[in-house]
Amino acid sequence: MEIWTDLGFTQSPYNTDSLPPTAIGERLLVGRESHIRRLINRLSSSSSHVTIEGEAGVGKTSLMTVASYRMKRNSDKSRLPIMLPVDEKFQIATKGGTSLLEAKVYRAIAAAFIQYHDDLKSWGYRTPKVKEIDKWMNSPLMVSISGGVNFAGLGLSGGRGESSNSAFAESGLANTVRAWVKECFDPPGCGYFVCVLDNLELLVSSDSARQVLEEIRDTILAEPGLRWIVCRARGVVRTAVASPRLQGRLCQPIKVEPLSKDDAIRALEARIEEFSLGGSPPVGPVGFQYLYEVLRCNLRDTLQACEDFSFWLHDEGIIGVGERGHLELLQSWLAQVSDEYSASEGVSAASWRLLDDMADNGGACRFEDFDLFGFGDRVEMRRCAKELEENNLTQISSDDAGAFMVSSGWLARFSRAGYGVLHN
Repeated sequence: MEIWTDLGFTQSPYNTDSLPPTAIGERLLVGRESHIRRLINRLSSSSSHVTIEGEAGVGKTSLMTVASYRMKRNSDKSRLPIMLPVDEKFQIATKGGTSLLEAKVYRAIAAAFIQYHDDLKSWGYRTPKVKEIDKWMNSPLMVSISGGVNFAGLGLSGGRGESSNSAFAESGLANTVRAWVKECFDPPGCGYFVCVLDNLELLVSSDSARQVLEEIRDTILAEPGLRWIVCRARGVVRTAVASPRLQGRLCQPIKVEPLSKDDAIRALEARIEEFSLGGSPPVGPVGFQYLYEVLRCNLRDTLQACEDFSFWLHDEGIIGVGERGHLELLQSWLAQVSDEYSASEGVSAASWRLLDDMADNGGACRFEDFDLFGFGDRVEMRRCAKELEENNLTQISSDDAGAFMVSSGWLARFSRAGYGVLHN
């Protein structure tokens, strides 16, 4: 924390981690009140599970985290249904697939019964006797499973060894947890555990994501005491929702757009107020808006650039020059960083042309539109996109249908355009 105390802050106001599920996280989440309201309304009022869609870095995880904090804070017997967030965030692993996911979910629900046992009991819900499973989940045997993780941390791997002799061995745990949920939330609809399935973009394609969701349609998506928030970037959730087998299981996605410039500045100001010890922020509102425009309204990328600039200031021993001095230095620093990206070796003239055309097209392209981008065929266009990706300027989409620019690509374009901010 030395750099931040030197600069007059308790911690970095530009931290790119998702906001914590605390009162501080709630204060720092700006411009998302309508999204939280829509998310909670769908969870409490629909039999379908909630889906969220938005570009990487737009703030989806922070939105879900703060919504979970609010649900937990507001849960009591007088507000039905109660909605109790499960701390674990779930992802689909390539190895193990849906079987591994389902096993992790039931372990997480078992842990949630332990976590919320006293609250549920005080609200008059039937609660299972969890002492034995608590002991089992935290036993040295489970902790020491080869290659695995303490079940209290909800990991799963390795062999079961002696655990097969346990009353709560793997095959019986799912049935036990299902019975607990059914008994606790009776009548149906009076309460739920809320789970998050995040980062579906880690799967290979939209078809893969849809296949995974179809596989869990009649298992964990059908559990009456569980509500799900399914999250992914770049259109895959919307594609999956259209699947006939998933009709009635998933709501239409809540679209999370980038924050407006005014809300982004208010988010920065909230962070400065929260963590300031009276120092002048390295990047204030004016500089932040400048970066936010250059980086195409990506909040995470903008915060990362702010932090990088802050470290540069500290490394150079530049402290206490005031907001105007910081702004001039920021513009100079950004030009230098952008020039480095635009001087990337190994990028052909055709690839640079593709990057410029992508920038003029909103930052993305589809390979089927090769003729519109001046290429003779899809293969040549993809080769150029791959060349840009190898230089960290673009990323090819998971379904290999096109590419999109990443932050360093926008910085390279900023340099190539003469340091002018593009407005498309």
